[in-house]
Amino acid sequence: MAIAAPPSNLSANDARVLNALFDPETLPSSVAKSKDATPIDPSLPPHASISTTKLSALENQQNDIVRRVSSSSSIEDIDTAISELDRVVSQEPNYASAYINRAMLLRLKLESQLAAAQHIFSLPTASIQPLFTDLSRAIHVSLPSSSPTAPVSPYQAKKLRTAYSHRAYLYLKAAEIGTSLQGLEKSELEELASKDFAGAARYGDEAAREMSVRTNPYAKMCGAIVRNALKEEMKGEGV
Repeated sequence: MAIAAPPSNLSANDARVLNALFDPETLPSSVAKSKDATPIDPSLPPHASISTTKLSALENQQNDIVRRVSSSSSIEDIDTAISELDRVVSQEPNYASAYINRAMLLRLKLESQLAAAQHIFSLPTASIQPLFTDLSRAIHVSLPSSSPTAPVSPYQAKKLRTAYSHRAYLYLKAAEIGTSLQGLEKSELEELASKDFAGAARYGDEAAREMSVRTNPYAKMCGAIVRNALKEEMKGEGV
């Protein structure tokens, strides 16, 4: 719960901003629909370089591959699915779903190999890096080539939301565990997670918008500064 600020002549908007800073963990979902949201245009073709007919066939193929794998699948079954996705990526290098699904399956494979108390970041960096590579590639091929702020189709927006959110989760998990991923410290990993959650938010993920603020180390630092300043001011008034 946010702590009540001392009486002031702040405007309603200033008071709302101050309250969010004072307790950034309670940022309301009404602080949404930011100005940096990217337009999603249903009139655009789903994919910039793959025909709608071919894209539909690829999506059906992806669904079939993923449907055959579950948390109870053997390593061999997961490897078979990943090999199928390798072929898809080779044939269709601009097809984001294959990268996203391959990252998901690789993560499932890594997690299935862990002991109960372990996490994937206890594995060698070389085992984890392909996750980030695939998600980064999915984002790259889904972004408009003309401009990062150009309108996207609903299909593109969905792929961008998914890839950004998955990568943000990985960065955040690494920060929470305290691992030094890619030589980055906790605050740097939190900043990357915040940026990726913001990326997902730009394409319509409102939950990611809140996570972007909650994981932003600078917002947390500002909140701490404001809290301390107001506490000192309230102490002074009580003298």
